[in-house]
Amino acid sequence: MLPRVPDVLWEPDVCRFKGLSIALAIVQDVSVVRRQPEVDELRRSIEEKVRASYTLSSLKDVPYIRAYRDFFWRMGIDPTKHRPASEALIRRILRGQSIPQILNVVDLYNIASVETLVTMSAYDLEKVSPPLSIRFAKPSEEVVLIGARRMKLTGHELVLADSEKVLCVYVHGDVDECKVTEDTRNLLLVAYGAPGVSPSSVREGLEKAVGYIIKYAGGSPSDVSLHECLR
Repeated sequence: MLPRVPDVLWEPDVCRFKGLSIALAIVQDVSVVRRQPEVDELRRSIEEKVRASYTLSSLKDVPYIRAYRDFFWRMGIDPTKHRPASEALIRRILRGQSIPQILNVVDLYNIASVETLVTMSAYDLEKVSPPLSIRFAKPSEEVVLIGARRMKLTGHELVLADSEKVLCVYVHGDVDECKVTEDTRNLLLVAYGAPGVSPSSVREGLEKAVGYIIKYAGGSPSDVSLHECLR
């Protein structure tokens, strides 16, 4: 039996960003590997579609890319310096590079993010302590992000946290402590919306990521759970 998808608590101040949503899903018993030929083939196929669909000059005007950018500006972050994740991946492709090859399940949700323009991440479920919350950081809260990037928070950053720690600093990335590794067997997948990105698109984006993971890495999925800030 699959564990229950964690509840999400919204800090009241966060709800000033009207239209904010987040989607969650659990996938148990996945097989995490570094390289998988079938995933490489899927990646190349999606990259070809991206190069046929977008240009570097017009990408910023794609509606969902624009929505994430506008959200960043509202949070006081320059999206030309800190790109929304889906935009950053697409820009890589348009510059002739490839979607980073990390682990199969990470590559798969990145592929889904490129296709749907919805920002996503994944965590080792065993390292997450529900319930989850969307809140502003506490002043002087410190995190170590993936890549050993140490960050001291000011209290203005928007974060996804569990009952004990920050999991993700919106814009800046996921914490190293809960990242997916080759030893991970159970995943918590998250898709992050923004004002102007429809909650249904956030849900559908995560459903695509879950579908890819089940197809290529196995496992048993929960339903996708959508949470909106409606205050």
